[in-house]
Amino acid sequence: MENVRLLFQIYLNPKRAFSEVMDGGSWLFAAACVVAVSIGLSIAINSHIAETYKVSRFDYMFPGATVELVEGETFFAEKTDFPVVGKAAPWLFSFDSSFINPIIVLSIFYFPLTIILASVLGRLGNAGVVVRRDYATFSTCGLFAWTAAHLPFVIAGFALSGAGAPGSVFLGFWFASGLLFGVYMIFALRTVFGMEYGSAIGTVAISWLFFSLGSIVTMFIGPWLLSPFLLIFVILFLGGFLSSEVSGLGNAMRRKRDFKRYLHNATVNPNDADAHVQLGLIYAQRRQDDKALEHFKRAFDIDNEEIDANFELGKIARENGDLQKAIEHFSVVVEQNDKHKLSEIWREIGVTYLTADMLDEAEDALEKFVGRRGYDSEGLYHFGMLLKKKGNTERANEMFERAVEAVKSAPYHRKNELMKWSKLAAKEMD
Repeated sequence: MENVRLLFQIYLNPKRAFSEVMDGGSWLFAAACVVAVSIGLSIAINSHIAETYKVSRFDYMFPGATVELVEGETFFAEKTDFPVVGKAAPWLFSFDSSFINPIIVLSIFYFPLTIILASVLGRLGNAGVVVRRDYATFSTCGLFAWTAAHLPFVIAGFALSGAGAPGSVFLGFWFASGLLFGVYMIFALRTVFGMEYGSAIGTVAISWLFFSLGSIVTMFIGPWLLSPFLLIFVILFLGGFLSSEVSGLGNAMRRKRDFKRYLHNATVNPNDADAHVQLGLIYAQRRQDDKALEHFKRAFDIDNEEIDANFELGKIARENGDLQKAIEHFSVVVEQNDKHKLSEIWREIGVTYLTADMLDEAEDALEKFVGRRGYDSEGLYHFGMLLKKKGNTERANEMFERAVEAVKSAPYHRKNELMKWSKLAAKEMD
């Protein structure tokens, strides 16, 4: 029942639903749902589309085909060209949702290629490492997303099947279900990988091509996928490799679940502030800001000297415009460790004072930070803005140039995250 709850929670709060799917969702349950819904999709929607539009290569190879209704009686199977793309439809879209075809296309083509694309657009790091690390988690979220996106339209399709609705209605259902799947995948990408909206939307916009690619490949090799000889070959020759990969994926997912389960159990101890901090960091990475704030506050209530809780609450307070409260939290951090987070505490203090137009205090903090972290593009940009406000244009330009160079020399997987500061610095240079 827990998995059913997670499935329907996607309609109400996809961010929270996918976060919980990461920790407790069953891949087998999601796969079974995809198979069941795909069969319903084939009967309730795709069959009506195929009766109205030319959506297969057969329709163009045999345009004058006839269909026999009663022995000796035939009628001309007149079909309409697919809207907009016409003859390209069989190569761009797949209307074969029978049996296990969708789950094969999703699991073998769509999910791994989407992760690789996300690694490039989101600069997540080495694509191979990301696939091995996150495939199990992402594919489970993706299967839940596919089921949730298509289920309502399958139900609507069955309701209208006997009502004589035109094929255009079912085509609309098919298009809407695909669009909704794309929306849910944006949330899944942000939750699993912490991607920005821009890169997540770009990934989803391109990734539909992977589904088309998978559909084309399975169209040719489909008959061999269920061959017992292929199964024997896989077991004999690829068994060891597949076993290690599947084991690795399973272990990766279990580690994530066990980690969060451990943290939840740790919060039973009312004095364990660190457990709440770690939960807050997990939720922040998954873009669940409200849940993150809730756990940071709990940690602070348990121990108002907790260094990480004060650091995170200070950043949140500054972002919300409560500068005095931010300084109060940051002061607690500095009193305990003025090198906290590799001295990032001084950057946060400096930015807070800069926002409050307390330029002398901001200069003290930012100069100290830049002296310790001379290649931090964010700190260099803010220090440059401070110097520009104080009229020191020459030194400000030097900081902006250093910020741009710092981004250029940054590791590949961090460039997307840091590019913002390079662009802002470039705009400020005189």
